[in-house]
Amino acid sequence: MRILLSSSMRGGDAVEVLDRLRRAGHTVYTCRGGERCALAIGGTCPLADHMADVLVHVRERPDPPVDRDRPFLCATVAEVPTVLCGYPSVEGPWTRADAHCSPTGVVDAAAKAVRPTSATAHRRVRQAVADVLRPHGLRSPRRLEISADHDVIEVSLMFERPVPVRVREELRPAIRAALAALSRYWAVARVTILAGTPAPTAGSARTPR
Repeated sequence: MRILLSSSMRGGDAVEVLDRLRRAGHTVYTCRGGERCALAIGGTCPLADHMADVLVHVRERPDPPVDRDRPFLCATVAEVPTVLCGYPSVEGPWTRADAHCSPTGVVDAAAKAVRPTSATAHRRVRQAVADVLRPHGLRSPRRLEISADHDVIEVSLMFERPVPVRVREELRPAIRAALAALSRYWAVARVTILAGTPAPTAGSARTPR
């Protein structure tokens, strides 16, 4: 796996995390963020250049976000799976992390973050569905579920009303493509599109004559 490692502090837990990831056989890039952002100084960014499968960000103290926390924000915007290793802060966007861990659990957390059932996977699929539905003037599904069992990925969409066949044919490949970076079995993901009758609103029931 290709991992981009960043940290809000120098040394400490970040060194342990780097060592654990490399010993697990992962390719690890590092990012200092802030004023040393690779894009800001004309360099190559693993996020922008699609070189990273996941970002691991180390926070060694529960302080408010600083410039060196910026790589986490970059990964969130780029919809790259994220792992927060260490301490979150109520003032930051840490609830969007796909996995949280201590330095000792970083290898398992990185694997969890790139599962097709992760929060990032759900965001990618929701966006793909919205992109297909928008030109047809259709509403988003009222429920979207993703499950995975080894090489079988199941995606289920529940709409309030039946979806035209043409739209169904567009949805399935779009959803599979959204999962491409998260599973090697994306091309055979099972996509089920269901429709149910909307629940009656208050006062809509008629009194029998």
